Amino acid sequence: MALNGRSRFMTSCLAILLLSSYSTQGAGPLPEFALRGIALHPEGLSYAPTQQLIHPSIIKMEGRVKTPLGRYYMYYAPHKHIAISMAYSSSMEGPWTEYQGNPVIEGPSAPDIRWIKEKGKFYMWGHRKNAQTELWTSDDGLRFEYQGVSITAKNIGTRNATYTRVYEYPLKRYGSKYIMLYSGFIEERRIRCVWLAHSRDAENWIQLKTPLAEPVAGENNDIYGPSLLQWENRNFIVYQDHTSWRGGNIKYVEVDGELHPVGNKAERFILMDPPPNPPIKDRYRGGEFYLENETLYMYSSASYKPRIIIYATANTCQGKLVRSSFRTR
Repeated sequence: MALNGRSRFMTSCLAILLLSSYSTQGAGPLPEFALRGIALHPEGLSYAPTQQLIHPSIIKMEGRVKTPLGRYYMYYAPHKHIAISMAYSSSMEGPWTEYQGNPVIEGPSAPDIRWIKEKGKFYMWGHRKNAQTELWTSDDGLRFEYQGVSITAKNIGTRNATYTRVYEYPLKRYGSKYIMLYSGFIEERRIRCVWLAHSRDAENWIQLKTPLAEPVAGENNDIYGPSLLQWENRNFIVYQDHTSWRGGNIKYVEVDGELHPVGNKAERFILMDPPPNPPIKDRYRGGEFYLENETLYMYSSASYKPRIIIYATANTCQGKLVRSSFRTR
């Protein structure tokens, strides 16, 4: 359902508070993002069993299904291994309307959806347990069929292999077409890192045995929720650190064109520094990027009890956006 009157008023007031009390100043090579407001809040939803919304993933539906509910579908999870839900909108700005048939998939968390053109289907990744990420596919974005396991923690010697993002990004050294970024915790070293897998068909994946990026000083041994952003012919891995409980800053590190590991080397930059006051409460959880006209949107989850979904924007006129990062939109 759409947000009710009370929730719309609350969301509007919180958005005003955010804009009046906090602004982001970027010092790195990526453009400056400004926090715009709340996209979804558990209090405005019929189905929000844990009052926690995480890992938003948005896809364009135009030209891919007949009579879609909206131009964009946003998938999200109520945290824990419960289900994946969907909301729809005619604009990246919202408002977002809750799908009446939620949840669309029971069981997994942390959705990531992509349109795989050569298959003519939507591919959805998520996890029903932290030790692996699994795949579901759909013709209409509403009914999904289970396909199997894509990556596992045991293949790289970690405790988990989750919070994935998939991109069409060919790597010449492997002859692959797709990459998957994900999080994995190395128990012996007590660090959570960003990892890379690659695939020729988005179905069979090869996991690299060395982390793509590791935490540096001040990140409390944890970086996770990774995504890819290409800007001015440069590649950046965006992630969340652990400066607050299970979340914190949204940061980024540059990698080369073949995505060679940077480990704990290379300079880190803060993309979004969370304000301490409600509703953000010092916590962002990852982020994903979308382009509409000349505006670059970042969607993220934030806060704790409840967890909400927020969005921020940057003007792409500040630089040259490599649009292949947004192939699914």
